[in-house]
Amino acid sequence: MKRLVVSAAAVMALLLSAGTVAAGGGATVETIPMSFAPLTSETCSSLPPGTSITWSGTGQSITRISTDASGVTTIGNVTHAHGIAADQDGNTYNFNYTNTFRISNTLADPAVFSGPMVDSFSLAGQGPIRLHAGFVATFTNDAGTFHFVPLNSFGDPIKFTDPWAHRCDPL
Repeated sequence: MKRLVVSAAAVMALLLSAGTVAAGGGATVETIPMSFAPLTSETCSSLPPGTSITWSGTGQSITRISTDASGVTTIGNVTHAHGIAADQDGNTYNFNYTNTFRISNTLADPAVFSGPMVDSFSLAGQGPIRLHAGFVATFTNDAGTFHFVPLNSFGDPIKFTDPWAHRCDPL
């Protein structure tokens, strides 16, 4: 599976795909089996030289869409993924990933959604590697084009000028 920038891209695709389950209160819930391309020291400055980490796990995405009386639409999402990872030496780890956002459009520009996003990735286990990366940003989706204005970040998560360029946050 191709690495995702953040769950926001998955949510936008989710809203257009089959295989989702509507939960009480108008929420859409999707369980996602996940496997990812290796995270390596070549792209993640927080990893020791020569490190390559592979993993797989399960994610769940819960999305709520509402439109208020004035016509403003808000999309809120919480995505959480967890699973098992291994490095090139056979050390095992657990990973946890969480992403939340709440974006709204405006009556003046109904195709553009913008709002806060919080993203966090952690890797810990029996091996020597401890990895924590994440950010808080203003996220904008303009007809499928994603923009981030970082407010705070740690652990070199993504390249904000090109959100498809992952660094130490592989999701």
